[in-house]
Amino acid sequence: MSNKSKREYLIVVRLHYSQCQNKKEKSILISEVVTNLGIVRKSAIRLLGKKTLIRRKSLRSRKIIYGFDLIKPLKEIWKASGHPCSKRLKPQISEMIKKLKEFNEIRLYKNQEELLKKMSTFTIDRLLEAEKDISKKEYGLSGTKRSPLLKTLIPIRTFFNKEETKEPGHTEMDCVLHCGESLSGQYAETLNVLDIYSHWNEKKIFLKKTKAKIVGAFHDMRIKHFPFPIRSIDFDNGFEFVNWILKGYCNRSNISYTRSRSYHKNDQAHIEGKNYQSVRKVTGYERISDPKLVEMINDIYQNEHRLLTNFFYTTLKLKEKKRIGSKVTKAYEEARTPYQRLLETDKISKEIKDKLIKKYKRLNPAQLQRSLIRKLEKIKKYSLVT
Repeated sequence: MSNKSKREYLIVVRLHYSQCQNKKEKSILISEVVTNLGIVRKSAIRLLGKKTLIRRKSLRSRKIIYGFDLIKPLKEIWKASGHPCSKRLKPQISEMIKKLKEFNEIRLYKNQEELLKKMSTFTIDRLLEAEKDISKKEYGLSGTKRSPLLKTLIPIRTFFNKEETKEPGHTEMDCVLHCGESLSGQYAETLNVLDIYSHWNEKKIFLKKTKAKIVGAFHDMRIKHFPFPIRSIDFDNGFEFVNWILKGYCNRSNISYTRSRSYHKNDQAHIEGKNYQSVRKVTGYERISDPKLVEMINDIYQNEHRLLTNFFYTTLKLKEKKRIGSKVTKAYEEARTPYQRLLETDKISKEIKDKLIKKYKRLNPAQLQRSLIRKLEKIKKYSLVT
């Protein structure tokens, strides 16, 4: 029997099968199909069943909505947003399209804009799969040296309470080492400061870490770069933080200060989680000891990278965490940029918000991203020569 004859035969038999009044009639019909087609009984039942026919028909008629033509514009949005994961990119797509169109950085045809805006995180991952370079994380050395001085006078903080996480100004700070594979000799370090509520992030790199340099760098960030007043800082037990110089500065500036427990990195989960995304993605894990290289990295920190990080790069914030038996489930808020979180809060003045809006309107994320890549390539070439 040819395939065409089999199809015609099955159409007739299915009609009779659907009209059978009891199991005995159906069983006789199934036995007939087994004999005529030479197949096993289970296959005959599946061929005669309605569910199989409906499912196969729907699969054949399925249309492709998100085609390959969307890869290019999605890639441009993804790059301008700092290569985030799909969960952080999805809420930012509408705003980034608007911003990129404003500076003529993107061209969209027909219904591409509508499709990009309603695209799911699964579709984003599928279309960007070829573009993503997922590399294994490396881990550097720890340069934190314990300082017993003042430890009894500085209170320990293990978590931020709800009130502190609902207003900007409560920060965590940490030092990231650029020592390569050895802690000996002279190498650079980055002071990384993060606001817990908004995730506003500031950094500065310098050689020969001292207590005075740490305080000076933090003072510059507080006065020149953070758009809101700093209310508190939390740090680890390193000698660069636990000292009389920083204590005196905080007392004079009316800033409360706390420290984490020794050997408990989770006490500073926010800043520890930011060190890779904010610092290591720019500097890598190689040793940095050249003053010229430090100057070039600091230029990126103070210009392109800080503007992209604070105005265009989205972050996720934990909303709630539940434990059911041995399993812990986490729910996150919708991804937002630090700039968006500051505009949403009523804890800062209208004057500060107006300044931020005025600055945001002048920024072109695609241009900043291109400038950042050029400077990183320049640093790479300089490192190879030296």
